[in-house]
Amino acid sequence: MNPSLTVGDLPFFDAPSEIEGSPYWVDLWADVNGYKIGLQVKPSSYKSASASLYMGQARSSEERGHKAFRRDFGGQVFTVMPVNGQLSAQMEKKILAERDLLLQFPPKEP
Repeated sequence: MNPSLTVGDLPFFDAPSEIEGSPYWVDLWADVNGYKIGLQVKPSSYKSASASLYMGQARSSEERGHKAFRRDFGGQVFTVMPVNGQLSAQMEKKILAERDLLLQFPPKEP
């Protein structure tokens, strides 16, 4: 199975349907040492002011979901806005730093 997105050398795959929406709000995930890192993929229009009315309550729900993901799967969730299938260098650096952190932990049993 081909990854949906690769960050550095870390492949991200589509999250199963029970992970994708509520309660976790994760679109893609990667396995690192038995832990998961999640990505929530947003369109570039996500930052636009026209969506700000909706965003307050939705963002709060998403933040709770991302905390639950970290509790249940061990890794952080990053909200990303790929441009032509690529992330910004800054976002890529943050994701790879999380990968490196998880690699320092003892392997998590399934």
